Amino acid sequence: MTPPSTSAPGRLGPSRRRHAPSAGSTSPSFDDLMPEIGEDLIDFQEEAGAVFGEGSASPLSYGNNSRALFSVEEDAAVIDASEWTRLRVAGPDAEAFLHGQLSVDVKRMAPGTGREACLLTPQGRVVDLLLLLRMETGFMIVCSPDMGIEVKDHLEKHIFMSDDVTVIDVSRSTTMLRLVGPKSNDIMYTMQLQRGTLGGAFGTHEVMGFDGKPLVVVKGDPLGYSGYSLIVDESAAGTLWKTLVSGFGAIPMGTEAWNIARVASGRPSAAELRNPGEPATAFEAGLYHTVSLNKGCYIGQEALSKIYTKDAVRKELWGLRCTSPVEVGDEVFANAGAERVKIGTITSCVDDTSKPVKHLALGYLRRSSRSAAGVLTWNNATVFVGATAQVPATVTAIPYVTRRLDKEDQPVAEEDRVESQAAKATRAAVEETMVENQKKIAAWLDSQRDSD
Repeated sequence: MTPPSTSAPGRLGPSRRRHAPSAGSTSPSFDDLMPEIGEDLIDFQEEAGAVFGEGSASPLSYGNNSRALFSVEEDAAVIDASEWTRLRVAGPDAEAFLHGQLSVDVKRMAPGTGREACLLTPQGRVVDLLLLLRMETGFMIVCSPDMGIEVKDHLEKHIFMSDDVTVIDVSRSTTMLRLVGPKSNDIMYTMQLQRGTLGGAFGTHEVMGFDGKPLVVVKGDPLGYSGYSLIVDESAAGTLWKTLVSGFGAIPMGTEAWNIARVASGRPSAAELRNPGEPATAFEAGLYHTVSLNKGCYIGQEALSKIYTKDAVRKELWGLRCTSPVEVGDEVFANAGAERVKIGTITSCVDDTSKPVKHLALGYLRRSSRSAAGVLTWNNATVFVGATAQVPATVTAIPYVTRRLDKEDQPVAEEDRVESQAAKATRAAVEETMVENQKKIAAWLDSQRDSD
């Protein structure tokens, strides 16, 4: 397969600050007056043709979207993911606190592991889709772009006075890069940065060093590609980026190209999860892998349990391959006899010029409409997008989403729960008998010593 050619984009102009002024402020904050750290990262990126959006921390594009998309499938690409907020949660009560806030079983996580998790409302609707890393001395949470403040406020609102927990935003002192593609393993191996993470599961991580600074190496890519997330001290970010690009040939990838890959994989964005007027539950968004229904109580657990038990998921996230461009908010229709019925709405759309089918979209489709359209599943069904244009589209399965709970996260059946309680009672009775027998033996031994 021959990689697409790379066009040479124009320079954006003078180097820009990485940190925008604090939200809601009209005058510079103390942080804005501090000297920039790691400014050389932006210099290196602009030398490679980076184009930044207004106030964006990460490049939108390098003018090479087709080449970058080719690299995540056939080579290696590097993405500046600094817009993803990093929060550190620490303190003696951090485990118990997060266990009651997030949708996964935090107590089952060993240090050095990680997994995706959801922060939920009491109704089971998703506030944000997170990456949770359990470290030796606390936790790190990676939030979606533009969601860091809301996630931090949400967590701090639920910390009681008796909880010994702190939530700190460490985004300003760190940079997060992603190395993605089949050749990422070779690059990490050559740089001697993979160690135990190379063969580990998604989220496996290790604190290492690079250029004399701490570096957290995390196995896996949020879109499901082979890759790593690299969280490095801000002052070493430029050197790391240049090493990956100039030293090992990784192709720079902007957020525009990453968003195309996101839609193709089916990973819902924060906007998709917070769909105005109808926010999604974790099940509707296809995030079953982030949910445990047997770990005990947490915010949103009761609502999700009812939905799961009653099989009451109303809509599901699907991919669509469209014959013409579509727009977010376009309605989706399906044939139902002689009529066309509305079955959903487009929530993301991109144009991927590197593929034969260029117009990709995501949308929530209603499960209850399937019988009216005469199908058991939306997969491969023909639908029509737009009330006026009626653009033909094919519904496609998307690799990111999951539609079943992992076995260890399924709710305990009533008969199993009763059996488990009976087994516990039997074990307790046996242990009590053993204790009594030990006391009797000890008393007999004491009486023998007295008689001697």
